[in-house]
Amino acid sequence: MDVQINMKIVFLINSAHFLSEFFGKLSDEAIKRQDECIVVFSSKIAEYEKRKFFPEGVRFISAIDWCVENYQEDKKEFFGLSWKFFFPFFDRSGFLGLTHDRSLKITQQAIQFFEFIFEKEKPAIIISEPPSGMFHQVAHHFCKKNNASYIGLGASRFAGRIDVFNGDQSFLRFKKTFEEIGEHSITFKEKEFAKNFIRDFISHKAMPSYMASAKVYFSRMGLVWHFSRRVKEVWAPFLRYMASRQQYKPFDYESEIARKRYGRALFVAERKKIRTFFQKKFFGNYGGGREYFLYPLHYQPEASTSVYATYYCDQINTIKNIAFALPLPYRLYVKEHPVAVGTRQSGFYKKLAEIPNVVLIFASENTQELIKNSSGVITLTSTVGMEAVLAGKPAYILGNVFYAYHPLCRQVGGFDDLREKISSDLANAPKLDNLENSNIRFVISYLKNTISGNLLFAGGGKDINDYWLMYEELLKLLKQNNG
Repeated sequence: MDVQINMKIVFLINSAHFLSEFFGKLSDEAIKRQDECIVVFSSKIAEYEKRKFFPEGVRFISAIDWCVENYQEDKKEFFGLSWKFFFPFFDRSGFLGLTHDRSLKITQQAIQFFEFIFEKEKPAIIISEPPSGMFHQVAHHFCKKNNASYIGLGASRFAGRIDVFNGDQSFLRFKKTFEEIGEHSITFKEKEFAKNFIRDFISHKAMPSYMASAKVYFSRMGLVWHFSRRVKEVWAPFLRYMASRQQYKPFDYESEIARKRYGRALFVAERKKIRTFFQKKFFGNYGGGREYFLYPLHYQPEASTSVYATYYCDQINTIKNIAFALPLPYRLYVKEHPVAVGTRQSGFYKKLAEIPNVVLIFASENTQELIKNSSGVITLTSTVGMEAVLAGKPAYILGNVFYAYHPLCRQVGGFDDLREKISSDLANAPKLDNLENSNIRFVISYLKNTISGNLLFAGGGKDINDYWLMYEELLKLLKQNNG
């Protein structure tokens, strides 16, 4: 598909969407170009809370209102979708009581809605976050079916850049760009940028914006302040939803999930603090040992596991299978995710501690040192795998990651395949003839497929983003990819 002026663009907004202000400003640039913009809300709370961020000239469509009026209970067309598309919803909303019939109804509502969108509106592009849930994955599925483009925007590992995601659990043209870059085509400025990024990324001197923005409120006053601020932000949309809840409840599952979470938020935060204190006994410090592989635990639920590593997201069983795939006498060091501290039940760690060659490591331990002394990193989708390959260590990937094209990445097809790849690398230690050159090409290929800007600036006090430039870069990148 060729990108042209006067396109029809659909922005998807959900209740947890921190991108709404950014998309509002981006849609303003689209309208100035005379592109037609439609904003789709997948929940009523999202509509009530986030509609104010969008300019005059956009057209609003409520997926919930459409389903209330048009959903056909007897229609059963699934367009080749499998239960895998439903799993992310199941993974984060088990407390809704999802029976077979109810699950099919939720999926069918999304399917029928996007069937309508593509039949009636015929969008050229859908812009949202990377496909992180069932609603977005159905949207992406219909984009492929109708030869439209799905663009997901996410926080980049580069300061002042935005990742551009085009679905299929991969990023735009990364591998192709990497293969096209020759050593002599890289400028001195690009080389210096890549070297500085690699140094700071491996040492954690410069953290990605999405990690820097993740805060843990351990004090009771901190918990109350954080909870009170969020209540102030959502109380009006929430009350408005509650006033009409009976009408929307059979269709607005996102608002129902949000309703339950609002009521539990302070309790969950306090429970996290208590768990952190009592679960310290399961963890140890890194004592400088060797003959081990490193596995970074994932925070759950999130897209990194439920979407990009669906079949491995039961981390207890995955870690058990990894541990028993290792050659004797190797151990598996399992390091907790900093944001996940206190979010899991103690039984989770107890089961891991029972595996004879698994060692639980505190989240505060130095990741750079753990990677340096390891024989490699085994991960689902963690960027710790990216740290490993940039440091010259092999990374064994069970899920789908954007950095899989790095020469030291090993895409694993199962636990027997993992065992064989590890055995091969231990027998013939993988070495690149020029690791620095490969790393520089890798970083530049990644950089060239991002756009300028910072997603978090849109909601801040001082927004220095150039939205005209970002929109131009986005369309240019999309045109290159489709070409």
